[in-house]
Amino acid sequence: MTKQKEVVLEIRQAEGLDATLLVDFLDQVGAESDYMTLDEAGIGMTPSDMERFLLLQGRADNRICLLLFLDQQLVGLLNITAAPQRSVRHIGEVFIVIQKSYWNQGLGQILLEEGVEWAHSTGVLRKLVLTVQVRNKRAVHVYQKLGFDIEGCQARGAYSAEGEFLDVYLMGKLID
Repeated sequence: MTKQKEVVLEIRQAEGLDATLLVDFLDQVGAESDYMTLDEAGIGMTPSDMERFLLLQGRADNRICLLLFLDQQLVGLLNITAAPQRSVRHIGEVFIVIQKSYWNQGLGQILLEEGVEWAHSTGVLRKLVLTVQVRNKRAVHVYQKLGFDIEGCQARGAYSAEGEFLDVYLMGKLID
């Protein structure tokens, strides 16, 4: 009988020391998929830019960057960013990405559940928002499963690598 190796899943907050790892990861996933705002040009940040960004994220009570590792390999990222202004600091903008070779394994849902739980714990965030291409039906399904509602549709909200305009859903979840 063959013994299966146990996979170790870890989710933790990003730190400044992760800057190079994050830039490389985001450059890689940007080239893998046409479903997000990142493309083959990558994140367009240097490691020192990313380190500054992570420092700002870590200092704010309404921002977080979570990393998902499988067996110590970075395979997913969830970022929630909110503005500092009183009138909108309660709205967290969600960016989530899973490395393509790990799609359809439930990792995006696990990571987003962690982000939603964190948002509840802040006492500051009262709404999470995100955009998703209408054609990305699997992602839309996961977001709806976790309580995000389609609040609108932006016509021509994205442009594909094949040269076609794509509609984008605007989705939101109230944090109560």
